Amino acid sequence: MDDERAIDFVLNGEQHRLSRAQVLRAAGLGGPEPIRTHWVSIGEERWPPRQIFERALGVPRTDFISHYAIRQLRRLGFATSPLPHEPTVQATAESPAEPSPPVGSDLGSVLKSFIDLHEFFGQEDLASRVSRLEDRLEGADRETVEERVAPEGLTGALLQGALLVRQHAGHVNDLIHAAMIVRALPKILEPGERIVRRPSLASGNDGGRKFDLETDRRVAEFKAAQWKGRDTMRKRMLVADLVGLVLERGDRRAELYVLGRLPIDYLRTSTSTVDWALGRSSPHLRQAYEQSFGSAALTVGQFTAGPAADVVLRDLSELIG
Repeated sequence: MDDERAIDFVLNGEQHRLSRAQVLRAAGLGGPEPIRTHWVSIGEERWPPRQIFERALGVPRTDFISHYAIRQLRRLGFATSPLPHEPTVQATAESPAEPSPPVGSDLGSVLKSFIDLHEFFGQEDLASRVSRLEDRLEGADRETVEERVAPEGLTGALLQGALLVRQHAGHVNDLIHAAMIVRALPKILEPGERIVRRPSLASGNDGGRKFDLETDRRVAEFKAAQWKGRDTMRKRMLVADLVGLVLERGDRRAELYVLGRLPIDYLRTSTSTVDWALGRSSPHLRQAYEQSFGSAALTVGQFTAGPAADVVLRDLSELIG
């Protein structure tokens, strides 16, 4: 198995890239914690998926669940424990067993679950409800639990709905990315301009499609993540896309579309180095950067104002808002 095999995915609205080599290096930094329920096999050891995923990706394990980590690690070829609803036969990336959908997971059930959850969250702050539930449950026993929690609306139906919504919610970021590009195209394409290569509407580009959009006049990347203030990986991915546009655009103009002003302000003012920003990018991109521009000690702001000065930075919210 090629240790440089890599995958692209979206976690909490943020694009990431992870390779087998990163996982293997992470495993070499120390041993696994005790296994509780799920595991992933790396070499001759079994690891808790959240521990190794956190270490390899550099994001806190509180940002994802074991099931999510397992699915991504399988894509990299690592064997894992089965997920709920799967057979007990060991699952691998080559033959993953997808969990069966819950009973009643038709479109109507999904929509109703979204509506029920929206109403539940809209009634009151969840933290306040949980705090009140904790107070109600103090001193409860088997006979009184249901009576005490009933006023808060945490019914079995609400739980099943939440599980159903979570099953489908992982696709929302891909939907946003695709929809933003589709809705923006009529407003950015010029008369006579043609899309010359199949666009990449899902997050992350494959080897045959270097850009989200290629026309006979431009190349463009779209970043649909909404920055929140803790955006380390978003910053890295943004700079990697900017560098890729500069290196690969040829004689076409290059454009980078983002959501909101924060990403644009970061590119123009950041004093972080390009070397740091490309630290988790593919070796090929880092090598191409060094061959074209030499040292990566330039700051992000200097690179944006220098080699990338003619890359157009545009706020998607101004186009589709």
